[in-house]
Amino acid sequence: MIIVNHQSVTYVDELSKKYMDAMVNVRMLTRFGCDVQHEVDVHTMSFDHCLSLRRYDRIVFNFPHAGSRFFGREFSSNAIEGHRVLVQGFLENAKEMLEENGEIHITHKTTYPFSDWEIKSLAKAEGLKLVKESKFELSHYPGYTNKRGSGGRRSDDYFPVGECSTLMFIQKRKH
Repeated sequence: MIIVNHQSVTYVDELSKKYMDAMVNVRMLTRFGCDVQHEVDVHTMSFDHCLSLRRYDRIVFNFPHAGSRFFGREFSSNAIEGHRVLVQGFLENAKEMLEENGEIHITHKTTYPFSDWEIKSLAKAEGLKLVKESKFELSHYPGYTNKRGSGGRRSDDYFPVGECSTLMFIQKRKH
C-alpha cells in the first residue's frame, strides 16, 4: 500500500506543481487498488481516522528523509538525529497498522552519513525483525523515479540513489 491522497483540490494543485507526473501516478496507483492518502504524519498515522481502521499487508517507505532545511548539512549530528526520529516514528506507527504477517519495507542509502541512521537498530527497538535485506533494484518499481520532495523549486529533481538496500521487517512473534 502507498500512502498519498488525491481528494483535496488544493493538494492536487500543489502536488501537480511540484511533480510533473504526480496525478498520472496517483491515478495508476488507484487503478491498481492502492490506498492513496496525503499529508500523513508518520508520528501519528496509526491514530489517523482515514488509516487507523484498516490493516495493511505491506507499508513501503522509499528513501525516508526529514529534510535538510531545518537540520543543516546531511552529515551533521542534528541532521542524523532528525532522520532517526522520522524513521523511528514511522516504524512505531507502521507496525500498529499491519495485518498479521504484514511487512514494512524501507529503502535507504547504505553509505555514510546515511548508514549512521542505524535503521536496523531502530526497528529492533520497535520489536521488528529484519527478515530480508536486498540491493534496491529500480526495475522492481516500474515507473518509479526518485524525487527530492523538498517542497522547493527542486522537488521534481532526481537525486542520486547510489548504493542502497531495501530492508524488510516483520513483527516479532509474541510467545
